[in-house]
Amino acid sequence: MTFNWGTGIASVYAVFVLATTAFVTFAMRQPVALVRTDYYAESLRQDQRSLAIRNAGDLGAHVAVVETSGPALLIVVPREQAAIARGNVTFYRASDVSADRVVPLAVAADGRQRISLNGYQAGRWVVQLQWTAGGRDFYTERQVDLK
Repeated sequence: MTFNWGTGIASVYAVFVLATTAFVTFAMRQPVALVRTDYYAESLRQDQRSLAIRNAGDLGAHVAVVETSGPALLIVVPREQAAIARGNVTFYRASDVSADRVVPLAVAADGRQRISLNGYQAGRWVVQLQWTAGGRDFYTERQVDLK
C-alpha cells in the first residue's frame, strides 16, 4: 500500500479537527464559577470600598480580626463605635462560592464579637469586616486558614 502526500495531509487535518472538537467539548462541560456573580457592579463600588479601607486604617489597632482557640474568630471594633456599628462579617471562600457565609455584626459594649467557626470547611477563607458608624463606612479584611 502506498502512502501519498495528499493522504498524509488529510490525515493530519482530520486528527487536528477531532482534537480541537474534543477539547472544545471538554472545555464547554467544565463548571465556570465566577468569583462574584455581581462582578461588574462590585467594580463600580471600588471607590467607596477604598475610602472605607482608609477609614478603617485610620482607626489603627482598634480594629482587628483575631483567630482564637475553639475554633472561633474575635472581631474587635472601637468601643466608641460599639453601640452604633452596623454591618456584616462575610466569610468569603474563593474556591467555592456556595460556601460563602454572612454573619451580622453584633458587637458587645466592649467592641468585641466572638464568632464560632464550627462547621466551616478547612482551608483558606477571607474574612471581610464591613460596617457603618457615625455616617462613615469602614472595611477591613484578613485571610484565615482553617484546619
